[in-house]
Amino acid sequence: MNFFLTFDKNGNVSFSPFRERDKLNSSVISCLGTPLSLANIQVVQERLQRQDPFAFWRKGSKQKDTKLEILKIIKALGWDAQDLTWEDVSPTSEIDQSRVDEERDNEVRKAFNRLVLGRQLSCGDLRGLARELKIKDEEITKLAHCSVEQGSAQWVPAVRHNGSGWQCQRCGEKDVEEWPSLCGMAATCRSCESIGSSSSLDVLYRDQRSLMDGPSEVLFRPHWTLTEAQRLASEQVAGFIRDAPEETALLWAACGAGKTEVCFPSAAWALEQGKSVLFAAPRQDVINDVAPRLRRDFPDYPLQVLTGTSLVKFQSGGMVLATTHQVLRFWCAFDVVFMDEMDAFPYHGSRALAWGLKHALRRNGKILYLTATPSPEGLKGVQKGKIRLIRLPARHHRTALPVPIWERSRHSLEPNGSTGVWVAQLETLRGQGSVLVFVPKISWVDPWIKCLQRRFPDWCVDGSYSSDPGRSTKIERLRQGKYDLFVSTTILERGITLSGIQVVVLAADHPVFDERALVQMAGRVGRTRESPAGSVLFVSTRMTLAMQTAVQWIEEQNRLALELGLIET
Repeated sequence: MNFFLTFDKNGNVSFSPFRERDKLNSSVISCLGTPLSLANIQVVQERLQRQDPFAFWRKGSKQKDTKLEILKIIKALGWDAQDLTWEDVSPTSEIDQSRVDEERDNEVRKAFNRLVLGRQLSCGDLRGLARELKIKDEEITKLAHCSVEQGSAQWVPAVRHNGSGWQCQRCGEKDVEEWPSLCGMAATCRSCESIGSSSSLDVLYRDQRSLMDGPSEVLFRPHWTLTEAQRLASEQVAGFIRDAPEETALLWAACGAGKTEVCFPSAAWALEQGKSVLFAAPRQDVINDVAPRLRRDFPDYPLQVLTGTSLVKFQSGGMVLATTHQVLRFWCAFDVVFMDEMDAFPYHGSRALAWGLKHALRRNGKILYLTATPSPEGLKGVQKGKIRLIRLPARHHRTALPVPIWERSRHSLEPNGSTGVWVAQLETLRGQGSVLVFVPKISWVDPWIKCLQRRFPDWCVDGSYSSDPGRSTKIERLRQGKYDLFVSTTILERGITLSGIQVVVLAADHPVFDERALVQMAGRVGRTRESPAGSVLFVSTRMTLAMQTAVQWIEEQNRLALELGLIET
């Protein structure tokens, strides 16, 4: 999107996406006939202010001199002088302008203002909102610019020139792709292109209003009673959210300990105080698992649920549940952030997603990271005293975490049609419940499904992976207990509760399975009160350090829980 530089009758310089009189501010008397990128306009503003930081905004400054200076700056950026002319704008009476305002569709404007609160949107996002509101693209641009003129929003370059380099203003990435354009050198960010293009020739609409307009009544009806372990952790979470000096805390919980529900009372308190709340997670499977629990315990409270597959992209409400990619569409929007599974892909190791989460937080806001397998960075922050640590070592049913058993395989676990002695143990495991078999590669899923179908012809055997088009349907059937055996990649390693499930990790020594992944996969077992126990089998040709560390972490949680009297002996 490009903009026209404008002059008003007081000598002030601004810009607008329009050049038509009826769409300009009533005080505008002239505009530059050639539209410029916002990045170019900001260069003009910066250089004018550098020459005389007061004259640029001084009312009554000499318009002719300022216009000539602007033209010199633009020419220095590589523009052809013949393309640059100032055009006079015929004045419009205040009566005519008020009539335009009166004729504006109030309902559409109200809907726009409600749906963009706290968001930063690309031009593509704005066009998507226009389709949802059933208005033209030009109208959505007019509504956005009206908010900018009123001071409740701003336009920013999607990628900004930053000293000797560039930086994406949506995800913070500095490693961008530079290329020559008609407007000079430009840059494109690839780190966040999965949610739309971002280049120095594009702009972001950044709404600066809060998602909440003040304290609200919240109907919080938890369908559970906190255990002693959960109560202790919940009180510590509340203390952190309400008045702790730290901005960041880490809730280190045992897999299946109910760490998400532990945060619900603090979320209810925050909403009642007029504070906006974000529950975030890296994967949509986790979001889909948490959404019904939030809707159950916060009946009638508006909840925004945003994933890459959400049919409705624009929703309203002070509580948001979103994948970390969707969080990139918010800016300084949340007072409280609960970040679940902080060590999971694609969030872990992503500078862009971490930057986006940080900048989605409002000033003096709080971030609570939740995980059963903290990252080295998180633990280091705890050791340095920068991050407050809260522990939740026990599950709600007071049963110890199942400790994995290693089954050594004498043969390669490549899906070549042959099976080892470990396959015979599947029948024993199936007697305890459905069996979830994790494999390290997508290419292993289908071959192992076929191999196990041949071995167990009377069983219902299937599987899935990240790009499987039938993934959602299969996972729902898995939740319902429709499969005897299900083969999966790490898409199901966390954030999903399956009653009575037993776990086998094939090729547990594979490099893709680090200690965190192994703990999470083992943590699928014994999560419910109805099925508090179960078995976890690590199958591999050798024992790795990651496997040893995973077992040690699980045993340490059990020891701590036992010392605190939170599990039965």
